[in-house]
Amino acid sequence: MKILYFDCFSGISGDMTISSLLSLTGEREKFLKRLEGIALHDYDAEITEVVKKGIHALGFKVSYDERHHHQRNLNDIYEIIDNSELENREKELAREIFKNLGRAESKVHNVSLEEVHFHEVGAVDSIIDVVGTSILINMVKPDRIVFSPVPVGGGYIQAAHCRLPVPAPATAELLKGIPVYDNGIRSELVTPTGAAIVKTLADEFGGMPSMVVKNTGYGSGEKDLEVPNILRTFLGEAAGYERDQVYLLETNIDDMNPESYEYVIDRLFAEGALDVFIQPVIMKKSRPAAVLSVICKREDIIKVEEIVFRETTSFGIRKLLVDRSKLKREIRTVETEYGPVNIKYGYIDGETVKAVPEYEDVKRVAQKAGRPFNAIYSEILALMRD
Repeated sequence: MKILYFDCFSGISGDMTISSLLSLTGEREKFLKRLEGIALHDYDAEITEVVKKGIHALGFKVSYDERHHHQRNLNDIYEIIDNSELENREKELAREIFKNLGRAESKVHNVSLEEVHFHEVGAVDSIIDVVGTSILINMVKPDRIVFSPVPVGGGYIQAAHCRLPVPAPATAELLKGIPVYDNGIRSELVTPTGAAIVKTLADEFGGMPSMVVKNTGYGSGEKDLEVPNILRTFLGEAAGYERDQVYLLETNIDDMNPESYEYVIDRLFAEGALDVFIQPVIMKKSRPAAVLSVICKREDIIKVEEIVFRETTSFGIRKLLVDRSKLKREIRTVETEYGPVNIKYGYIDGETVKAVPEYEDVKRVAQKAGRPFNAIYSEILALMRD
């Protein structure tokens, strides 16, 4: 599996995305040739070599006569994309990025998608940034795209009619559902185009996936910041096991009837919890208590928190983002003299390193046969070895 990882430690914009992917692929001439198929005229695209805080990177800049710049709506941009000599996948991706931009502008200005008029993002350079990104993603052809959490920056920017807080309203709308943070830099680190690229491309967010890195790319932005204004990309093949990030939610409980635990645990699993467990602890004043721990995905946090608050005596929840490594796995069904049993297999680089009968299946056939659980379990393991 080919994995593309974006390390957005200094933010992301359209030109940074293109220059980083160009650095990653090394396909400068091929890319510029492909750009000639875009149904736009009177612009120049330049790839440059720059040094940011001592780090060599590529830059990408589009020049055009701003006197001929026209405001465009979404259909105008779709027409440019559709009339270009691009592959279908590239057209679909470019349209999706602009659709996400349009939805954000529509929400911010309270107008329909058809009424949205793009200003900066409708300019020639922004169209080139979006279409160019689509071309390069199609050239890389990743199976999975992962983004780091995104630093949004701070301060203010000068828009067409006034000063706006960072992140700009359209950017903030696009960043919904995306993990962000403040790294203390008072500058716009994520542009609307950059946010739309993240929203459209990301399969998941988190730290560097477990993979064998094949190549890296360094794409420069235009800012001079405390850190290198660079977007890093990593291209690699998936390692023998998988890695992702999940959330660990915990709360201490010292005044709840333990008979309720089973009900709470069942509710949490029903709402998407990946795992739930309870551990005994001694709290202040030597009071015995229990720590309720829930592992879940980011999108399930709100549901999990509500259950904990409603169904337990807790007044507060701790929340941690944790790395998780896990074997590649599959479930196979084997036939035994007692009936079918599911076996969970774990792999590293295609090699089977674990094979475990599913507990509920062993329990079912043991009860049906009237045999001890451990005896049935051992027989199934022997059958698997044969």
